[in-house]
Amino acid sequence: MDKPLLNDEKEFPDEKVLSKYLGKTKTVWDEFINLISSEHPTFALEWRYYKDGKSWLCKLTKKKKTICWISIRDKFFKVTFYFTEKNDHDVNKLEIDQDLKDTYAQNRNIGKLKPLTIEVKNEKALRSIQELIRYKNQLK
Repeated sequence: MDKPLLNDEKEFPDEKVLSKYLGKTKTVWDEFINLISSEHPTFALEWRYYKDGKSWLCKLTKKKKTICWISIRDKFFKVTFYFTEKNDHDVNKLEIDQDLKDTYAQNRNIGKLKPLTIEVKNEKALRSIQELIRYKNQLK
């Protein structure tokens, strides 16, 4: 199982650090950031070091609402959305890759929430992420 990188509490994930870990995928990261800033200018990316997981994680927020969580891996990054059971039907109707829908349907709940995780290794994943951000944003 791959583990999140960015395990040094003193090494803030700035552009240089992200480039080091993401390698060629850094260009996809930059596209992801541009997508957020152009389509959702009121959203914020918040990096924080979590002592329980011993790594830096980023959350995309709109005011106090968390849209998704982002973790950095070796040459890629993961974006995870959490939904409640009542969202299952809607998620299945979204225009996202069928593989994501299938995996989401098989995922177990973590408490009352079920994760939908996307491994981002190329631009193709951004379309599904964009759709999920839109959906999550309109939820109350």
